[in-house]
Amino acid sequence: MKPIAEGKTRLTPALTDDHRSLLSLGMLLRVIGSAVATPELGDVIVYGGDDAVRRACSRMGAGWRPDPGVGLNGCLGAAFSDAHEEGIDQALFLPADLPLVTTAMISEFIRAGAGAQVAIAPDRASDGTNALLVDLAVDFPTLLGEASFNRHTGQADRLGAVHIVHRSSGLGLDIDTASDLKRLVEETPHLWDDLRREIREAGLESALPTGPVKERAE
Repeated sequence: MKPIAEGKTRLTPALTDDHRSLLSLGMLLRVIGSAVATPELGDVIVYGGDDAVRRACSRMGAGWRPDPGVGLNGCLGAAFSDAHEEGIDQALFLPADLPLVTTAMISEFIRAGAGAQVAIAPDRASDGTNALLVDLAVDFPTLLGEASFNRHTGQADRLGAVHIVHRSSGLGLDIDTASDLKRLVEETPHLWDDLRREIREAGLESALPTGPVKERAE
């Protein structure tokens, strides 16, 4: 995680700074809440962010660790290595910008990956990677970034790792661009009110913007 105020800068043309923060924090809460409630998962840990992120983790029952400062893929490499050393067999990566994610979706993804060494959930465009389940006995460095879905499947092929691709409409929608946001608002017309309510219920009212939600004019 980046600090909440620094997240989703690509949405600056569409949203005010306050409402980018509202969206970033609200999506984080949804991802943490869904992951913590997933019976197949053990520890849920968030790396990086600011005080709002740490408080969100504390409120939602997740662990928090500081950003090691080696980039996203370096951070995940360190996290997976730590988990393996702690005796954990599998690790699941989820980004913090999956507003439609549910516990059922995460469970379905984990079940789909049973018996595979790597399970990959692409975004709706089959470009990015929105969930990654890895057998930690396999040396499978993450390749998040542009075209990561094809890069991950190609790496699995080269390594001879048994892998599956799992497509999910909910896991498939991450919010990076104004078009992603437009699609989300179309699918969840009460998005802003729902995010405000969820943040209040998490006891994080101080992180809410004070003004009404207003998207920027195109």
